[in-house]
Amino acid sequence: WGLINNQALVPFVTTVFALDELVAAYLLPLRSAPRELDEGDPTALSQCLAAMGRARRCRTLVLKSSWEPVAVALLVNPCGYYLCLRELMFGRHYVSTPDMYQRISHVRAEVLSKPLQALCEADPQVGRYLAWILGFGSYKGLDVRRAVDMQRAVYRETLWMS
Repeated sequence: WGLINNQALVPFVTTVFALDELVAAYLLPLRSAPRELDEGDPTALSQCLAAMGRARRCRTLVLKSSWEPVAVALLVNPCGYYLCLRELMFGRHYVSTPDMYQRISHVRAEVLSKPLQALCEADPQVGRYLAWILGFGSYKGLDVRRAVDMQRAVYRETLWMS
C-alpha cells in the first residue's frame, strides 16, 4: 500500500480485505472486461487497481489530496457485487433481479460498515468523505464542492470499469 499515504486508510482497506471470501471474489477472472494482449483474463482486482491509478492522475479533482479516498472508494465500492458474483458461481440462486440487487446492497453494507466506522473514529474528515462517496453518509459539514467532485470522479471511473 505504498500508494496510500493516509495512515487511517491503510487499516480500513486491510480490515475490509481480511475476509478470505472477498479476496477470492476480487481474484475471479472477468472475461467480459477489456484486457491487454499480453495478459490473461482481467480480475476484479486488476480492474479496481487500474481505476485507482487513473484516480491518482485525475486532473479534475479540486484538491490533489482527494485522490486517496477516491482511489480507496474505487477499490471497495464493488465489494458486494463481487461477493455476490462469487456466490452465483458456487450455485446460489436469486428469486428475482430485485432480490439480487438487495443482496448486493446488504452484503456491501455488511462488509463496509464496521471498517468505515473505525475509519471515522481514526480520521473523522477522511472517514466522512469516504462515507459520503460510498453512499453511507451525509455531505453535511463537508466541503460540498470537494465532496461532489470526489463522488463524480468515482462515478466516472466506475463507468469506465463496467
